[in-house]
Amino acid sequence: MGDNNIGDGTQKQTVPQQTQQHFSASSPIEPLECVNPKKPRYNGSDKWKQAPMGESTHARVAAGSSSDTYSSPPHSPNIIKPEGDQFQHQLRKGKYVSPVWKPNEMLWLARAWRIQYLGGVGVQVQPSRGKTRADKDKEVAEFLNKHGINRDAKTAGTKWDNMLGEFRKVYEWERGEKERVGKSYFRLSPYERKLHRLPASFDEEVFEELAQFMVPRYGRTVGSRALPIPPPVMTTSLLGFDTALDGGLLGLHSSSSSKELRRIGKIRMTWEESVTLWAEEGEHHRGRVKLQCSSFLNADELIFFDDAMVGSTMEAFEDTPSKGFSVDTFVNGQQVKVFGRRKSAQHPFVEPSIRSMPPMEFQDPTDFYMACLRVPPTTLPSLFELSWHLQEPPPEDYRFPLRRDVYRDLPPGKEVMFTASSELLDCRAMVYDMLGPMIRTNTSLSAASATGRDSFIGLWDDCINRVVSKFCSVEMVIIRKPSSSSIDQPLQDRWPNVTGFVKNFCLWRGEETDRLREGQLDPSSTIVEKLLWSYMDLPYILGYYAVGYMVTFCALSRSEDRVIMTDLYSVDLSFPSERLKALVPCYRIAGLLPLLADRCLNSVLDMQFPFSDFERINFGNGDIIEMTPNTVTRSFSSKKKWAMVKEIYDMLDQRIPHAEFIYRASEIDSTLVFKPRGCKFKPLNYDQLVEALKYVTKALVALHDLSFMHRDLSWDKVLRRCDGENEWFVTGFDEAVGAPQLYPHPVASTEARGTHAPEMVRGLHGVKVDVWGVGHLVKTCGLTNLPKMLRELQSRCLDQNPDQRPTAADCYHHLLSASSTATY
Repeated sequence: MGDNNIGDGTQKQTVPQQTQQHFSASSPIEPLECVNPKKPRYNGSDKWKQAPMGESTHARVAAGSSSDTYSSPPHSPNIIKPEGDQFQHQLRKGKYVSPVWKPNEMLWLARAWRIQYLGGVGVQVQPSRGKTRADKDKEVAEFLNKHGINRDAKTAGTKWDNMLGEFRKVYEWERGEKERVGKSYFRLSPYERKLHRLPASFDEEVFEELAQFMVPRYGRTVGSRALPIPPPVMTTSLLGFDTALDGGLLGLHSSSSSKELRRIGKIRMTWEESVTLWAEEGEHHRGRVKLQCSSFLNADELIFFDDAMVGSTMEAFEDTPSKGFSVDTFVNGQQVKVFGRRKSAQHPFVEPSIRSMPPMEFQDPTDFYMACLRVPPTTLPSLFELSWHLQEPPPEDYRFPLRRDVYRDLPPGKEVMFTASSELLDCRAMVYDMLGPMIRTNTSLSAASATGRDSFIGLWDDCINRVVSKFCSVEMVIIRKPSSSSIDQPLQDRWPNVTGFVKNFCLWRGEETDRLREGQLDPSSTIVEKLLWSYMDLPYILGYYAVGYMVTFCALSRSEDRVIMTDLYSVDLSFPSERLKALVPCYRIAGLLPLLADRCLNSVLDMQFPFSDFERINFGNGDIIEMTPNTVTRSFSSKKKWAMVKEIYDMLDQRIPHAEFIYRASEIDSTLVFKPRGCKFKPLNYDQLVEALKYVTKALVALHDLSFMHRDLSWDKVLRRCDGENEWFVTGFDEAVGAPQLYPHPVASTEARGTHAPEMVRGLHGVKVDVWGVGHLVKTCGLTNLPKMLRELQSRCLDQNPDQRPTAADCYHHLLSASSTATY
């Protein structure tokens, strides 16, 4: 704005007297005045300098202000330059040069030449044919002067030639190299523009204006194809669909408000180079600013997300034809995501949009409806009823209400889960988080163009697995595994492509492939062959198998000694309407999984608990245990720890009965595969306890004969085999060392105090620490009213003096006597 006054007045520096005399003597032109360079619009305290409201805009222009109001007027065609000043020049290195062309001035230059070529409404232009270039330049200069931009014919003509050359380079990039590089010219950095020999800067609005009338006149080709007419400006709807905006002039027009707009900053968008923010006089202190951008001027409503992904609605200005939008707060240079929506041309009668009803008045009841739909059914349907149960939509009272314009934009099939709201309700979170990714189209994905199974993973997860996980009332952990092609690995020991765990039971699984190939197993058969039925009397578990877009939900159950599969429902995900219909079976499946998990926890058959055939345990320190029906795979976070554990098991060399052993090792992956697979649970009665202790003490006898000690006995390290054999075995020899040891055990002294023999904390300790561990197993078995012989064994094994404890062989013979007498 001004220099001394906060208003629109500015100081002028008069040209020296000799220069004035020179002009008066040799030229009829009035003496030129040098205008002071611009000064910041903010003072030292970063406060806005407000202009006095008493002066009019024309008075400020006549005063020769150096602000944007004069040298860079708004796009309004009502601002007229007084006739007294014909040209405005700047003094640069002692020479008078024309000011730099600003984007809005170049936009007026483009409009002037469009009138020369095409004519304009209310503008009298002589036919271009027969006119010389000088005549055209003169008319263009008159047009610019009429709209407050003071340039002579020569300056305007030179700028037009330069601007056309830059436009052609940008246009050829947009229509040719953009697809190869993957970036629009307006998204390129200054370095990239220089690297590709493109103009350093070219305004996008000017480019759109020139493209409307210059492209048909080229008649040339880029490469081997003709230059096409640029498509209309695109804006993205809330659901991810592309909608073309109407054509026409996308610029700032005259506002019905008498307030002057002042530019106060820029905010960076995801697909815009920069969007200018304008503030009305007296409103910038409240943070209410106007956003004006060519790509959004024809949108009826805008919603933007900040870095925290918090959605905010921009309020539309109804009193201006430029359709600016108001943002409550902004940060200069902030990155935001903007979604726009237009009124559909096919529906002339649209519901009230943001202009008449701010979306903030709409409440988002997504959490309420999700809580209602997450309530599981009271009983499990039978296998015969399951197919009908999966296709039954939720009650109408529990369907997600959406705004009528959003509901109308959804593809067919929406009525099964959604309804048009007659109240101020709109489940926006459901739309953004679940519905948007589901119906987002991917035209490049097809059975022919897909490079493999990975191409469809995003589609399967968005339409199936994420939906099941969202509707499940308890925490559901979904693990995805790549397809294994190892020949030496049995099919039953390969993980399914997708496993879903509810309360640590693998009750949801899926097998996937992009297409069937010769020699490849069908997913419908592999999902059965990879299953070891370990769920006792559970009626079924659930899953799916997918071949490209075709997905079939199925139930897996046990019939006598084999597993059978029952197809329940199939969907074709290549159609958005079918993806919406897949919401119903996913919602129904999510309600059944917690019931199946509860039944597993409460089921005991022949003194055995059901267990999960696949299981994964993450210890949080980088160590992971993954279990298949027959093996246990341990992944280590460091090569050093992997080598140390492998060395211990190599020294034992399978010489310890009733103990796990290494089946396969991989140094590249830092993994060790153990056999057999065990189930972790404590004995249920006295007989099982004695039987388990006999196997443990027998393993300790062999271990102590090798002068080794386990040092970490607990029920976490004593497991029962899962292959049907009634055998208990010892695992976890990570802390095993030779006996005796002179130094304290660090784990016993810090992390697990009270679970190890007391001498391990003091220092010198030997094989009797494992005998103390046997007594600790009896103490923590969870059974009450133990027989006298077991209580005596516990007391002797937990003696504080290691010399008073029995040996492992003594414990074994004591347990043999206890199992034969069985006296309480």
